[in-house]
Parts: sequence; structure tokens; C-alpha cells
Amino acid sequence: MLLCGCVLWSAYAHGATTPEDAPPSQGPVHYHFGDDPQGQLGWAGANFNDSAWPVAPQGRWPEPQFHSDGFVWVRFRVKVRSDAAEPLAIRIGNPRGALIADEVFVNGTEVGTFGRLPPHPWVNSLPQDAIFNLPPGVAQPGTAAVVALRFWYPPFNRRKGVFDTAAIAFDQSRTLHAEEAAARSQALLSNVPALALAGFIFLIGFTVLLVARSLRSRDLLLYGAMLASFPWITIFLELVSARLVSLSVQEYFPLQVLSELPAMIVTVAFIWGINHLSDVWLKRLAYAAMWVFNVLIIVAYVPDRASALVTISYGLAMVALRIFNVITLGVLLWVLFVVRRKRLIAFAMALPPLGSFLAGFRVTYAQGQGQHAFDLAFFLAGIFLSVALALEAWKEWRARDTLQAEFEAAREVQERLVTPAANVPGFRIESVYAPAAQVGGDFFHVVAEGDGSVLVVVGDVSGKGLKAALTVSAMIGALRTMPPLPPGRILAALNRGLVGQMQAGFVTCCAARIGAGGTITMANAGHLAPYRSGEELNLPPGLPLGLSADATYEETTLQLTPEDTLTFLSDGVVEARDEAGELFGFERTRGLSCQSAQAIAQAAQRFGQQDDITVLKVEFAPAPAAVA
Repeated sequence: MLLCGCVLWSAYAHGATTPEDAPPSQGPVHYHFGDDPQGQLGWAGANFNDSAWPVAPQGRWPEPQFHSDGFVWVRFRVKVRSDAAEPLAIRIGNPRGALIADEVFVNGTEVGTFGRLPPHPWVNSLPQDAIFNLPPGVAQPGTAAVVALRFWYPPFNRRKGVFDTAAIAFDQSRTLHAEEAAARSQALLSNVPALALAGFIFLIGFTVLLVARSLRSRDLLLYGAMLASFPWITIFLELVSARLVSLSVQEYFPLQVLSELPAMIVTVAFIWGINHLSDVWLKRLAYAAMWVFNVLIIVAYVPDRASALVTISYGLAMVALRIFNVITLGVLLWVLFVVRRKRLIAFAMALPPLGSFLAGFRVTYAQGQGQHAFDLAFFLAGIFLSVALALEAWKEWRARDTLQAEFEAAREVQERLVTPAANVPGFRIESVYAPAAQVGGDFFHVVAEGDGSVLVVVGDVSGKGLKAALTVSAMIGALRTMPPLPPGRILAALNRGLVGQMQAGFVTCCAARIGAGGTITMANAGHLAPYRSGEELNLPPGLPLGLSADATYEETTLQLTPEDTLTFLSDGVVEARDEAGELFGFERTRGLSCQSAQAIAQAAQRFGQQDDITVLKVEFAPAPAAVA
């Protein structure tokens, strides 16, 4: 809580500076729009007569018109402290936080510039006081010095009806630079809590993303993405505010867009995903408004020449921002008061768009009470959202952990039920069972019967996960307790037990009884036909199990010769898919069908396993061949 309090104070302190009074000028302050770049008009000179220039009431002059060249000259007469010892320096304060570049003259001598003026302007993105050392003899303690400031305003900062001022002070150079160093240290210290909190939130989000990836949890992925992307804009603003990086406005605004864009993208995905909202068009409109806003902000703030494009871009950007805020805030309020789902998260996420309504686009660090509201809303949202998402992520993690244990238990049960096939007298049998996840929906059942025959049943349950695994358990249990029956009747009995229990699902299944002499009786319920020594058998297609109680299953009889093989497969082999989207297919499957079960399964897995893979291979090996 102490850290949160520090962060909130830091958020407020960014814009809490109160504009100073008019500069301590000895006489009126005069200003003039336009420029004297070569000094031919003498506007910087100590003896220039500026009485014809307009007077700045209370030392406040208007910003230049939008379509002007952006230049304003302002002349002061400021008394140098009599107790100030040389070497002297001058401090030019920027109480209102205007983003401008300026050139400073004292008694006609240029003493320094803050930023760079046209033709190649460079305007610092962080408004701050500027201190310049005075050459010896330029100003004397106890006298009045003429200070001429040559200001240049970038197009986005030329606003009608807005007035600027400057706080000017002369003092010993060592004193002013010591105060500047103290201000830098204070700026850094005041931003450390916010940076620490933002970094901590990012680490939490990154950790949740790693966990979500390992657990394949969509909700955890959204929580982690929200926590990891939300602090970027805070970290960026705090680094600039702490003076750890120095950026021009041409660099600042594209970087600000890049730092806030991930959070805006994830915000829309998060709101719709976590609340399971289905209105696609509203979501697309939010994304469209987001992109329009961010692109046009760069167009409006980066150019150094005024144009209609700048004006139009700024206006459209603000409209797009309003649309984005209306959509996100409206949906969140609907979730908060109507859906009543995850209300703390909805409340926290509603704060930034609400603050944006009050303050608009976050441009500088001292833009009035509305800007304070935005900062406060943003940091409160960060705190509430971090706590809420961390709790939700923890619950999801624990739930997934519990589910993981349940899956492990189900896997162990399934391993006991679907055991590797073993040779039986007269037959060599090998099997591979490779679920795509922890538990699978494929199954097979091989049992030697008293007359020397062997029953082989191979099947595939539609769907995945625990539901499919439970159906597999039921199928194996039914087969184990079923008396000896012909394959067609086995499928019919299984079908009757499944009808009405599958909830639109089904089971494909192939049953074959192979006699000791090699005679096969086989029936199929929508499963892939097996391969006999490399050739696919032509079986009558039966209806999958669980769809109709009236389904019947036609039996087919054929004769095996010694060394003939039967290869049963699940569709996980045929439907394996590579990165380009190509299927493994029937041709590749037929070409491999004479190889071992392990070779077939490994080939499909290397190609790109998408579903459960089952391969069961039966070789007819009568007693003399087996002995040989």
C-alpha cells in the first residue's frame, strides 16, 4: 500500500506545478510575432526600442497563430541580484510546460538555446527549466539586463486563446546548476516508485504468459497479455519524466504510440475474450478507431510545418479516441452492471477511458486538472487491474493445476485400459497408441478366444479431452464384459449403449474376428478400413456408433494367407498436417502400411501430429511359421 501511495503521489506530482507569477521584469514585457533570424532588425539588442511591440499583460503573451511561421520574440528587463557573484548564469523557467524551442539573448549577446530552431527544429519532449552560463561582463550584479527570448512553437502547440509566460532569474552559476542537479535527482526519485510498480506488474504478466503457454490456457494468456502490456506506456512516460532519456517531439510521439498500442490492442481482445462477447462488428469498430487514432496522432504531432493535414488529422484523431473510449467504456459498464461478471476487472479497466474523457490525449506532464484525473485514473486502474488479474490468474492456475492432476489420473487409468497389444498363438501383434494430449479418444481391444481365434476392435471417439477419454473407458469396459459375438453384433450392441449418450458426438469403430485358420469376419462403423498387406480393404461403410439405434452393420468375410498383415489405423495418421497445411494423406499412409506400427506412427508424428494416433498391426503366423 505504501508503494501504491507513492505511485499515486508521483502521478499527481507530474502535473502539480502551479504556474509562477509574471517574471520580475523592470517595466512592461513586450512581444512580437515573426522572426529576425539574422539579427538585422536588432530585436535581440539591448538598445532596441520595443515600445511599438504589444505589451504582454502580466507577462503573458499569446501563442502564435496556427498558419504562421511559429516564431514569437519576447523582451524582458530583469534586475540582476546585487548579491550574486560572478560567474553568473540565467535560468529560463517554463511554468506552463509548453513544448517549444528557444534562443536566449542577454544584453544583445546569445547565451544559449534550448532545443534547436528552424530550419531544422528539435523540440524537447519534456518541458523543463533551462540554465545558461553568461560570458564575463554580459550582465552586472545590481543592474537591469535586457533578456530577449526567441521562441519557436511547433504546429501542434499553436493554439488560439492560450497564453504563455516565462520565469527568469539571474544568480551565481554554481547555485543555479546545483539547483538543477537537485531538481534532476528529485525527478528521478519521484519516478522510481512508479517505475518499480510498472516493472513489477510487467514481470507478473510475463510470468503468467509463460505459465499460460505451458498450460495452453486461453484465459491465462489474456490475463498475462493484459498485465504485460499495460505497464509499457507508464514505463515510457516515467523514463521521459525522470529525464533518463531525452527525446524530440518527432521521436517522442511515435514511441508513445508504440508503447500504448499493445495495451490498446490487448484491451479490446481482453474485454471481448474474458467476457465471451459475441458482437464482432463492435469489436472491429473499436480496433478501427484505435488504428485511426494512433496513426493520425503521429501525422498531427510530428510535422514541423503547419498544414490543413495537421489540423484535420488532429481533429479526426480526437474523434477516433472518443469512439474507442465510448465503445470500451460502454461495453465495460454493460459487463459491470448487466452481465455482472468479473466486476472488479471491469471497474478497473473502465478507469482509463473515463480519465481519457476528462483529459483527452496524454501529451505533456502539466496540462491541468483534467490531466491529473487521467494520471490518477491510469494508475488506479493499474493497481486494481493488477490485483484483480493476478488473483484471477492464480485461481485459473490452481484450477488448471487441479485439472492437470485429474488428467494425470485419467491418463493412468487409460494406460491400464488401453494396454499394448501382445502376440497370441498364431498371430504377431504390435501396437502404438500416441494421444495428441494427455488423454486420448482412440482405443483398441485385442483378446484371444478359446477356439484359437482373436478378436480385434479399433475405434475413435469424436472430440478430445476428458469427455472422449471417459467414452473410451466405457467402450473398453463394455468390450471386456461382452460375451463372444460376431463383429456385426458387437458393433450393434455398442451402438445401442451409446445412442442418446453422446450429445451430438459419435464413435467410429472396426471389429474383426480372425480365426485360427486365417478366416476373417469383419464389420465397420464409419472407421478407416484396414490395409491388407499394403492394400486398403473394401468394406461396406456403416453408420458411426451412437447416431441411430436402428443402425445395422454388415459383415464381410475374407481369407488370410500366412505372413499376410492387417494394419488398423485411426484418422490421426491420415490427418497429420505439416506447417504448410498439407495433409499426410491416404497415399503416404498406403505406402507405409506394410511397415511396422512404430514406423508408421513416427512418420505421422514427424509430419505433424494433430490428433490421436493409433496403429495396430496383426500378422497371420500359423503354428508352423511361428515355430520356424
